[in-house]
Amino acid sequence: MNYRFRAFFQNWEIMFLLILGIFFFTGFLGHLIPLFKPLMLLLTPYLLLICGLLTFSVTLKEQGMALILWAVPTFLITFALEAIGVATGQIFGAYHYGSILGAHVWDVPPIIGFNWVLVVLGIARFVKKELHVTHAALGAFITSLLCVGFDFILEPLAISLGYWTWDAGTVPFKNYAAWFLISYIFSLPAWYFRQQVRSIVLQGYIIIQAIFFILMRIGLAFIG
Repeated sequence: MNYRFRAFFQNWEIMFLLILGIFFFTGFLGHLIPLFKPLMLLLTPYLLLICGLLTFSVTLKEQGMALILWAVPTFLITFALEAIGVATGQIFGAYHYGSILGAHVWDVPPIIGFNWVLVVLGIARFVKKELHVTHAALGAFITSLLCVGFDFILEPLAISLGYWTWDAGTVPFKNYAAWFLISYIFSLPAWYFRQQVRSIVLQGYIIIQAIFFILMRIGLAFIG
């Protein structure tokens, strides 16, 4: 019975990720069609929040209170770092957020802090489950590299869609250095969660996002 329930749950997760994939692919097509692009941009923060909460809830059911004790400080601190970064230009470089990602608090959309939680944990779970890295320091190091790669893929697209703008016109190296350090610090505790990583939803969601960003960059470059 236990095996059958686990198999059903995994199949449900695959179906869920498949639906998310179709959903994101539809969004990809919508961004490329001028008639629908304004609607896609308008819906962006709400869809990111809904999809993020759904995927996070699955992970919360698996990890329990340990995840809350990690996620809340991670959200608050990364959001504070973003607010300080926007105000001073000293952490990531000089930049500011546009209106696409929703309402701002201290010039930063709150969805940014939530996305830090999802990206860092999703990639950490991928490294832990799929790459079978058990050493905490090594796992956090690999996670940090992949997080930097995730941001590297995202940056040109985010700039072109108006998510945020760099004052210098280019992405400074300190942005990637900050991403590496922050990702390392907050991914390290993931190796000390007692519950074994079983669900594939969160890491699958981050992979879908990365594929979406890659497709968007190709699509926008193709249509000029």
